[in-house]
Amino acid sequence: MSIKSPQGTIVDIPRGTSDYGTADAIMIHEIISVVVEVFRRFGFSPIITPAIENTAVLNAKAYGEESTKEIYLLDGKDSALRFDLTVPLARFMAMNKDLKLPFKRYQVGRVWRKDEPQFMRSRELFQADIDIVGSADISSDAECIAATLSSLEALGITDYTLLINSRTVLDLIMNHYRIAPDKHGLAMRIIDKMSKVSMSEAISQLVAAGLNENSVQQLVSFITEKSDNGSKLNKLEMNINDAKQEADMIKGLLDRLERYGVKSRVEVDFSLARGLDYYTGFIWEIIVKDEKGDRLPSIGSGGRYDKLMGMYSKSEIPSVGSSIGITRVSAILKNKSERKTYANVHVIRVGDDVDDYAIDVSGALRRSGLYVDLNVTKKGISKQLEHAHALGIRYSIILGRQEADAKKIRLKDMQTGTEELLDISDAIARIKG
Repeated sequence: MSIKSPQGTIVDIPRGTSDYGTADAIMIHEIISVVVEVFRRFGFSPIITPAIENTAVLNAKAYGEESTKEIYLLDGKDSALRFDLTVPLARFMAMNKDLKLPFKRYQVGRVWRKDEPQFMRSRELFQADIDIVGSADISSDAECIAATLSSLEALGITDYTLLINSRTVLDLIMNHYRIAPDKHGLAMRIIDKMSKVSMSEAISQLVAAGLNENSVQQLVSFITEKSDNGSKLNKLEMNINDAKQEADMIKGLLDRLERYGVKSRVEVDFSLARGLDYYTGFIWEIIVKDEKGDRLPSIGSGGRYDKLMGMYSKSEIPSVGSSIGITRVSAILKNKSERKTYANVHVIRVGDDVDDYAIDVSGALRRSGLYVDLNVTKKGISKQLEHAHALGIRYSIILGRQEADAKKIRLKDMQTGTEELLDISDAIARIKG
């Protein structure tokens, strides 16, 4: 909600962006902490790249015409806010040729897209990416997918579906239904939006783009038919020219994912296209549904992009990556966290003559690994206890002249209301449980 300053100017944030109050900011940081820990367990290492990239890097035909329009240009259009974390990785690899391959990297950061803001779709968003650069083996695709899904499960998100397809498969299907090769990119961008529009509307858009109506209807009918994964792959192999090898590759990936324990939540979806032009092989999206059973915007995605590195260096390097939408995940988990502070102990000073003792006690608690909020006001004890309660802090430590002289602390459990006079070491043990 915008307000007016005393000078009459409007005080507001740009459309499609958000402030994060303490509870939301803590949740964002905790999500990132969990995700990064899983990425590290899978052997990924961090890099950091600038939020601003040269426009020439971002416009190197990597995203496609549609997505390029969503890039935020800066400084007379010579530079821009990064659109994702993948193209900056490609630029990073081109500038750091001495890196040992395969290179397994993770990166967490904000990206910006001049998109139309709506629920779970912002112009500024947090992402967490992993990529394996330098491996064409199917095991790298499976590793990226498994690390992504393991991260979501570590966050308590288990009711998801991984939709998987292949750009090569889509090309073969479109060739079979006589879609001209120079129209494949356009057709894929329209197909990519089929989860947001009706089938008839998607068909109308494809026909309006100059594709044969009969071919379009056959294409859409094939890629949207509902059946189990095995039946879909058998139909692909039997009906689409030269598709056996690709069908076998998808089966191989599904078998590997079964070893990771996630095959039961994987759905082969031939209508999945992914809008970015740099994808060349497997592509995937992770979806969840709301309480009504309606599909929400994807919370994760990824795919193989074996030609992207070649846009920034002399050699192509096979690569694959996966991304988690931290901002979207936080929207799903929002009702599960109302934490207002990291502190689990609030230290209350009763009187000015215990300042030194309060600092000593707080230091001892902090050195033990506790998160301590030391009162810095002259408020009375009741107001300080109200403050601790409002923040949801479980324990308050009350320090007056009596406690200081005895070298003790008075520990109050804010949940039960009980108080105890304890040695510092005993209080630490009690708080840690």
